[in-house]
Amino acid sequence: MDVTIRTFVGDADACFDVVHHAATDAATRALAARSGLVWVDVLDPTEEEFAPFVATMGLDKLAVEDALTVHERPKSLRYGEIMFVTVYTITEDGTTSRLSLFLFEHGVLTVRLGHGFPVEEVAATISDNADLLQYGPKSLELMLLDAVVDGYTARITAVDERLDDVETFLFDGRSSDRVSQVTFDLHKQVGALRRIVLPMRDVVGSVLRRVSVAPDLRELLPYAEDVYDHTMRAADWTEGLRDAVESVRSTNLALVDNQLNTVMKKLTSWAAIIAVPTAITGYFGQNVPYPGFGKEWGFWLSLLTMLALAGGLYAAFKRRGWL
Repeated sequence: MDVTIRTFVGDADACFDVVHHAATDAATRALAARSGLVWVDVLDPTEEEFAPFVATMGLDKLAVEDALTVHERPKSLRYGEIMFVTVYTITEDGTTSRLSLFLFEHGVLTVRLGHGFPVEEVAATISDNADLLQYGPKSLELMLLDAVVDGYTARITAVDERLDDVETFLFDGRSSDRVSQVTFDLHKQVGALRRIVLPMRDVVGSVLRRVSVAPDLRELLPYAEDVYDHTMRAADWTEGLRDAVESVRSTNLALVDNQLNTVMKKLTSWAAIIAVPTAITGYFGQNVPYPGFGKEWGFWLSLLTMLALAGGLYAAFKRRGWL
């Protein structure tokens, strides 16, 4: 477990006073402070290591269980006076991790499972919008969720660009196997995105409702609405990606079927053409007399008949596009 304490100071040079590798008791004292704004970040804690936070800050056991469990649905719940939010984060290359937030009167406790959330970059971005931090933990919560949604957008953009690449060689008749493999992989990636992004609508929506009904947070309302708009855009984009992937898969299957039909028509056409000389040579190969039997002109008659009928069939099939 690694603990980092960031205390909002609001200086022009530094937004936060940062203490890396802090002790657990120092972190709990900072969160229990009656003034200021403190952000305590805890990375990969075990249940035993996190126990002092639970005991000192009075965290609900259900919220703690959700925060320390990898596979939990994103949610936003209130346990007494403490607001709890847990979400998934994702990087552009598809690396996922968990981020949980406990909101106190003058502090925010974040619990990260995995290194996928670029907390240092996010802290720098928050520093650029330090004027919002005067509204307390709710503003910090909004900026953290905004960073999470930005990660969704970056990942969705990467998947969308890869899908565009697939569409460029979709109609290359020699790439059907490649298209099938890539679209199957994209289908799994979009499915994972949907499980992460879609529940985020309810999480950010609940935050927006809390901000909209709090008179002292009116200045945060436009920012909350912007985060919600980005979340809805990411969710709609994810749904559109699923439909686009399915469209590419269906188109590829249709092209494969068309190629198979073309091959079957060609095989059938050549079989019909080859059947003509087979039938004629079989006729002229009879062991009983027939017109031209034992005559030189009988050979030429059979040859010309084969050429005429086979050529006629070839021309007819070619005109219909079968050859």
